[in-house]
Amino acid sequence: MTTASPIRLAVTLAREGGQVLTHEPSRTLAEALAQGVAVLDATRSFLRGNAPARARLGEEAGADCHAVLYGRDTPCPDCPLCGGERTRAADHAACAALGPDDAPAGGVVCVFDASPPAFDAGRLDGILEYAITAVFVVDLEFRFLFVNRAVERLHGKPRELLLGRPMAETSGQEAFARFRVAAREAILSRKADENEIRLTFDGRERSFLAARIPLANAAGDVDAVCGMLTEITAHRQAEQELDVAKRRYQAIVEDQTELVLRLDPQLRRLFVNRAVAKLAGKSAEALVGGVFLESLPAHEAAALRRRILALTPRAPATEIRHLFTLAGGQTRCLSWTVRAIFDDAGRVGEYQATGRDVTAYWRMEQELIKSETKYRDIFENSAEGIFQFDPAGGMAACNPALARILGYASADDVLLEQGDLFSRIQTRQEDRLEFLRLLAQNGRVFDYEMQVVRRDGRSVWLSVNARAVLDAYGRLTRVEGAARDITDRKRAEEERMLLVSAVDQSAEGLVIVSRDFKLEYANPAFAQIVGGGQGQAGPAGLDAHLAGFLGDSVRKMLSLGLRWSGRVRLTRENGEEAVTDALISPVRDAMGLIANHILLVRDMTYETGLEKRLRQVEKLEAIGVLAGGVAHDFNNLLTPILLNTEMILADIPWRDPLRKPLADVVRASERARDLVRQLLTFSRQGELTVGPLPLTPLVKETVKLAQGMVDPGVEIRARVSELALTIEADPAQIHQVLMNLCLNAAQAMPEGGVMEVGLAASPAPPRPTGPCIAAGLPLTELAEGPYARLWVSDTGHGMAPDICERIFEPFFTTKRPGQGTGMGLAAVHGIVKGCGGAVIVTSAVGRGSLFEVYLPLIPRPDPPAGENAVS
Repeated sequence: MTTASPIRLAVTLAREGGQVLTHEPSRTLAEALAQGVAVLDATRSFLRGNAPARARLGEEAGADCHAVLYGRDTPCPDCPLCGGERTRAADHAACAALGPDDAPAGGVVCVFDASPPAFDAGRLDGILEYAITAVFVVDLEFRFLFVNRAVERLHGKPRELLLGRPMAETSGQEAFARFRVAAREAILSRKADENEIRLTFDGRERSFLAARIPLANAAGDVDAVCGMLTEITAHRQAEQELDVAKRRYQAIVEDQTELVLRLDPQLRRLFVNRAVAKLAGKSAEALVGGVFLESLPAHEAAALRRRILALTPRAPATEIRHLFTLAGGQTRCLSWTVRAIFDDAGRVGEYQATGRDVTAYWRMEQELIKSETKYRDIFENSAEGIFQFDPAGGMAACNPALARILGYASADDVLLEQGDLFSRIQTRQEDRLEFLRLLAQNGRVFDYEMQVVRRDGRSVWLSVNARAVLDAYGRLTRVEGAARDITDRKRAEEERMLLVSAVDQSAEGLVIVSRDFKLEYANPAFAQIVGGGQGQAGPAGLDAHLAGFLGDSVRKMLSLGLRWSGRVRLTRENGEEAVTDALISPVRDAMGLIANHILLVRDMTYETGLEKRLRQVEKLEAIGVLAGGVAHDFNNLLTPILLNTEMILADIPWRDPLRKPLADVVRASERARDLVRQLLTFSRQGELTVGPLPLTPLVKETVKLAQGMVDPGVEIRARVSELALTIEADPAQIHQVLMNLCLNAAQAMPEGGVMEVGLAASPAPPRPTGPCIAAGLPLTELAEGPYARLWVSDTGHGMAPDICERIFEPFFTTKRPGQGTGMGLAAVHGIVKGCGGAVIVTSAVGRGSLFEVYLPLIPRPDPPAGENAVS
């Protein structure tokens, strides 16, 4: 291979920069050169080179390239590494600085002629025969004079078939014509030349590096031409592939939206793509040669460069991020991945950096940090307890508020708890199961109230909002939410509910009215009082009844801030009259102004009726005392009259005209005696035969007797209990009571009707709620215990209230003269009172009357223990 110009070769190789002779094909081509090619660093130390360079400089000590190449004792004054020209050349050697012209020299490429020792050319004959290059010699007629084995392989023929034959017969016409023209030019110029040609062998076009060397004889005349063909097909294909790859790489790098840099070992830019140039607002040529990160503050740039320079073969890459200010003043955030490229000796050849504009992500991160800080503050300082439970019930996270609620000193103490803390703190496991059921069903739970146990054992109420967090497969990963301590609220609610319950269940009516006397609230008792037990009255109905309590005079007093109390009479919806005691008081707000009025109503209807009945009983008592005294005195007066009259009748003859008048006197005296007996019965001063009396047989016999004494138009219906109801009474008196009631009921139905006679047991003494008349013992004096209830009702004309109040008075009657004495019900009163019972009469005009007799039952003795055991 011929030698090339040292300066041209050095400049060509120096353009590859610091990677010269590290990649193909430059490394292989350099090895094939007869000239020495060496790469030196900035200190003139030998880095790499071909065989002649390694032989001359590889073992030299120090940086004495000037002595080896130029024969100088001191460094060359125009050395590229000393600030001189970027190239230096001599006849047999040349140096060129590495890298672009506008960048400082980081090293040099040296090309020099090797000075091999004298060598016997004859020793090359065998090498020529076996050389890979096809070598042949033709005469001036272009007949083969010599071929080596490489030529035989190309033509596929032995040399015997080639030698002496014209070249035109063995090669194609086109190829021969090109060789002939080039050979003649070499002969004429007497200089060797070379070029690249393409020839076809075995039907395949191949590339060769062809050389034509004119051969002179001893006389100095050229009589032959030596041709050499070095196949470079694979080399050219590799070059083409490399060129395609290079163009593809450059296209990818140049069109890449990411930032791409190549840096030398001193972090100076060797290459930048268009994205970097566009971002910096400069041309790529202006950026090449500059130091990476030079626009950053010195301390920040130094720290980042130290990270890059600290890369090793085991850790060849690093990530860095920094802020970059554009020419327009905008700030961008750049993220770089820097990778160091090491040679076989472990030394850095260059750095490759790819970057991205992550300003949007950086701003999002800043906002996220702010948001995280804000929500961390909310999390830490929230008054509500915030928590995260894992699926096993363990506490994954919580804030200090939850720790305080659960009685822990800090959130860390809660997180140290092992196991299912959620289950352990529950007071009622049913609440936990219901909470988990709702969470599984709906994915969320709102305002769920549960009672938990603090660390100190005290129970607290929590209101919990929570949601289930699921993974991509729908599996539960955690439960998160917030809890509020509502213990005070629950206690207040319980107190309020107790108060509400007390108000709602109070027997007294409570009404809240506004300042302008509008109904705002009324408890059930008020509705019962004004409605007479007819159910809950509507607001309109209650407003109508409320007007009865708030007359004009009452409103005036209330407007002055005064209280009012008094008795109010109401007419209920069923027509009954109710008597109430009312108290109305103002309610003042925090400013002392009247905000509402409270009306307290007590139903006095029963008490008023009771007072009325008590007065009736007291009146009957007074009448009874009077009647008893009159009866005794009258009986004392009747005794001598009756006795003397009977003695006179006994002494006078039967036909005496005075006998009839005297007999009338005796009969009148006997009727007066019977009247006295009834008066004594009314006043309970008669003689009685009292003992245990079964009522059921007596009532049945009396009903049968009454059926024969009443008008046929009166239907008697008996409702007699078959229970053994026994009282302490005189049978004749009870018979008289029932018979008087039956006859009065029949006489109240002159045109016929229905009379009902009944007997039943009552577990307690009567407590009438409606208007009625009572006789016998006062209802308040009736003993507790069971009673026999004997009643007689009719469908007659009934009685007016003023008549009903007097029916038990002696000699009071509504019958015509001669039809009654008015002592029947008076006797009933006296008999029932003597038995310790009471009579209650309920009557209304046109609706008939009901007489109820309550007589205390004799307690049944307890059965013997043996009988209980048997039964």
